[in-house]
Amino acid sequence: MSKSTWLKIGLTGGLIVGISLLHYLTDPYEMELHAVHQRLYYLPLVLGSFWFGIKGAAAVSISVIALYSPYVIYHWQGTFHDFETLLEGGLFVFIALTLGFLVESQKKEHAARIEAERLAAIGRVVSEIAHDMKSPLMAIGGFASQVSRNLPEDADSNNKLQIVIQETRRLEAMVKEMLEFGKPIELVLSRTDLNELAEKTAEALEPVASKEGVKLKIEPDRSLPAMNLDGAKLRQVLTNLITNAIQACAAGEEVLVRTRSSDAEALVEITDQGCGISEEDREKIFQPFFSTKKQGTGLGLANVKRIVEAQGGKVTFHPNKDKGTTFVITVPLDK
Repeated sequence: MSKSTWLKIGLTGGLIVGISLLHYLTDPYEMELHAVHQRLYYLPLVLGSFWFGIKGAAAVSISVIALYSPYVIYHWQGTFHDFETLLEGGLFVFIALTLGFLVESQKKEHAARIEAERLAAIGRVVSEIAHDMKSPLMAIGGFASQVSRNLPEDADSNNKLQIVIQETRRLEAMVKEMLEFGKPIELVLSRTDLNELAEKTAEALEPVASKEGVKLKIEPDRSLPAMNLDGAKLRQVLTNLITNAIQACAAGEEVLVRTRSSDAEALVEITDQGCGISEEDREKIFQPFFSTKKQGTGLGLANVKRIVEAQGGKVTFHPNKDKGTTFVITVPLDK
């Protein structure tokens, strides 16, 4: 922890200890002073909640109860004032938890707003760069193709031109991905069968899996009902995740695509038997421009996250028990 964090903890704890000492050093019959001291406990509560959220509020509550309870028990006489003190303690805990929860919610909303603004700014910059790159790349690819058609197939220059054409296509695909990230997501909802969507996506990627020597298996849950989803965009998500899973596997390994339901949610799980995601990369996996691939833009999973969240869902991942990774897409079932 940083020095400032320790300072905040020390200040909060010092206030709790100091106020508790005021209780112990004040004559028990000075009811008015004890009432003032009780109200002073709200000062470390506000500070703890503001600085540390729900955890800080809970820690302050526990500390106050632990330090003040012996005094209350020792001087307990069953009077109205004693019961009032007990009621005050219950109210203190309730306020602590409520305040901590509200502060925590506000911090999360603020962080989400900052993240949204950051992604929007990145999207604008990426879109501008991609637009500037698009026309020159199309010209290079077009002219290279024209020159290539006028050369003998076995010519050394033609082989070099084929490399230019191939790399230009790869760059065009990257530009397309960048433009996709820069555009706001507009959903076109329709009744979508999640099983059918997963099966068709897996079927389309079967040649890719076969080329890599990877077995592609699907286990649909036939009890899933049709849902209002943007099928085209969700297929884009599945294509990205299944392709990544295939690329993560070695020849002879398997990728499993499974659909299932849980409570009020539908899930699609993509499980691979690859090398997995290192612990240091797990926090950054959905960040724009982060990629473990040498030729990746780092926008694929960022786009996946945006599309799924736009449809009210979420995408998570976890390491498998033996090896590999499972990505989980969760979307709410229609009410």
